[in-house]
Amino acid sequence: MAHISILFQKVGICIRREITCNNRTFVNKFEFPTSSEMKTALLLTVFTLIFITNLCLSQVVRTNSPIQDSLSKQSSMIWKQKTDSGKLTANDLFFANFESVLETRGSELVAFDSIFGITRVASDDGKFRIFTWNVPLSDGSNKYFGFIQITHDSSIVIPLKSVNYDQSNFTVASYTPQSWYGALYYKLIQEKTGDKTIYTLLGWDGFSSESNRKIIEIVSVENGNIVFGLPVFKTDQGVKSRIVLEYAEKSNMTLRYDYQSINVQKRKKIKKEYTWLIVMDRLIPMDPSLKGLLKYYVPAGDVYDGYIFRNGYWVLVEDVEVANKEKKVK
Repeated sequence: MAHISILFQKVGICIRREITCNNRTFVNKFEFPTSSEMKTALLLTVFTLIFITNLCLSQVVRTNSPIQDSLSKQSSMIWKQKTDSGKLTANDLFFANFESVLETRGSELVAFDSIFGITRVASDDGKFRIFTWNVPLSDGSNKYFGFIQITHDSSIVIPLKSVNYDQSNFTVASYTPQSWYGALYYKLIQEKTGDKTIYTLLGWDGFSSESNRKIIEIVSVENGNIVFGLPVFKTDQGVKSRIVLEYAEKSNMTLRYDYQSINVQKRKKIKKEYTWLIVMDRLIPMDPSLKGLLKYYVPAGDVYDGYIFRNGYWVLVEDVEVANKEKKVK
């Protein structure tokens, strides 16, 4: 059963949506001003709520559900706003609607891979999915938002909203969804270590107005709880819980999962071996005098390093030979 009510107030509009489905009741309340820039968002909200109702009542959900189009139109409103407050208000509206959709029975059957501005990564079996997006602010910083959806017998949806965190121990700390630092994840790599499945994420962070960062992150499920960060990265500076690569704002760096060659020592000989690994540009300062000032770091050129998964660890491999070979699909 579904009920949607719209209340016109002196300072704006209040939309209340209540759906009862499978003995569970979902209630959402949205309040926002009736400025001209938000009129379209209002209409899209009503359409989305109708689609949510249909999704809940349907026994079979098509993977090309029109709910994706509705959510995409609504998410695009975030980046059309001209002020920080306008962006965040539009984002709050989209966030609440997307959460309601994901919490609706059958949502795991919808790909949600074509929503404007939203990145999606998923495990091999599709039962673990992460959606992330950013809201750029006028000071050059970003706020990040997202959801983790885990599907087994039922679907669990975990919201993500970035918070301030301690930068001093970032590479060794672990985080919960409630203390998430925020990033756009664009690749998920599924690996097994013992009887435990871990998901390695490649992400981007628009760190400041002067620099960006690429991040290699681990997310795992421990005793039913989501944990970001795991000490499995063997680097030249010891074991780390995540890899953080900061570089100049106007530069661009490679960080991808690729099938490339590495040199492996077998007995007294060095042999070339092709394997899957994380490939990244080696970063260097623009000038030797800027060493240590990461906002002035740029790719060295045709020099690449990487991380290869061996015996439960991501192990640093230097001087990866990157070639334009025909790649396998993975």
